[in-house]
Amino acid sequence: MGQLSCAQFQQEESVNRMSLYFNKQENQKQNDRANSFSQLHSIGKYLNVGQNPKLDLIWEQKLDSFKVYDEPIKTLSNYRNSLSKPQNIEQFFKDCPLLTQDYEYYMFRFFIQEKQEFKQYGLMGIPQQYRWGYWKVITFKKGIFRKRFDSQTNEATYCIQKDINRTLISDLFKEEAVVQKLDYVLSNLAQSYPQVGYCQGMNYIAALFLLVSGAREQETVCVFAELLDSPFYMFNLLFKEDLPLLFIMEEIIMNLMQIKLPKVYEHFNNCNIQPSIWISKILLSGFVYLFDYLDCVLFWDYIFIKGTVLGYTNLIIAMITIHQEALLTKDEAALFAFFSFQEQNIRWGDQIIKQAISKPIEDKDIRQIMKKTDKKLDLVKLFKFYGKKEFDKLYGELSNGINK
Repeated sequence: MGQLSCAQFQQEESVNRMSLYFNKQENQKQNDRANSFSQLHSIGKYLNVGQNPKLDLIWEQKLDSFKVYDEPIKTLSNYRNSLSKPQNIEQFFKDCPLLTQDYEYYMFRFFIQEKQEFKQYGLMGIPQQYRWGYWKVITFKKGIFRKRFDSQTNEATYCIQKDINRTLISDLFKEEAVVQKLDYVLSNLAQSYPQVGYCQGMNYIAALFLLVSGAREQETVCVFAELLDSPFYMFNLLFKEDLPLLFIMEEIIMNLMQIKLPKVYEHFNNCNIQPSIWISKILLSGFVYLFDYLDCVLFWDYIFIKGTVLGYTNLIIAMITIHQEALLTKDEAALFAFFSFQEQNIRWGDQIIKQAISKPIEDKDIRQIMKKTDKKLDLVKLFKFYGKKEFDKLYGELSNGINK
């Protein structure tokens, strides 16, 4: 398969999600490194999330194409055009300390100049070597990195200390040095966003980010901070004390199940399987509580591209769609046990993402649900405009005093 052209990405439905080979990345040295943090500053390089040589080549060729500085101007934006001038590269890295590698510079140019295609490439698949760079670029915001981060005691300290000792998404989090880095990330987030503070579940997501980043705690704070800042991700409303986004998303997902998967919806109701039993655990832990973290890495590729609402919603509906026949055969006790995907020893992530890409939920579907709902939820008014220009304005009003 050769390099894909921009024309092939006109419709999301045509995205060719490339299959990952999970049995060809066995690394015998991985176990040797598992208990030696001194060798784990590049943790992300050893995550066995599958590989595909064709995918690596496509990404390499695409990023190489941005090394040509005298290419024709593609946009009228002076900022975008300036990125094509080699004399500005050194200044770029001074201004953007979050991006540290040459390939991240070319990836940033890709994002700035061809934003939609950048996202489509991500849906096609992200090679592990580029993953953290991709996550940084797609959430990039200069001002966040300039915030001063340090380790200070705050009101969230007790809860953080209690939770980080239970964050065992891999054996690495038994090591004191890794635990200290997780503490650093969560403490700084709680300090920077006092109206959000710390909420249980943030520890799982932060731990996953630390793994992918190679234990770069400041970069992890910056990426997570953008999730708290942005109307595209709205983590400030997800983790705020009364969890308003959690409840609105439970309403969205249950309504979509009723429409698209009525038999499963009815079966869940008959078995008294409430959203709090499974949806809330998925939303607040970023899938990490229920899924193997290697699947969660792939899920987060998708969430970073699609945003919190469509990202989570599409993945959850895809998950239920794939397993609907099995779910209909299970009683209440078996359904409780079913959602522990960590114990299945099967990589479901790639299959679920392919399903989500093939039949995505759209902005208009969210708006329709909100217009029809009779639930008295805080964000109903906001989500009646989801995907419209009015949404950002209303979000800004709701977020006043919550953001840093």
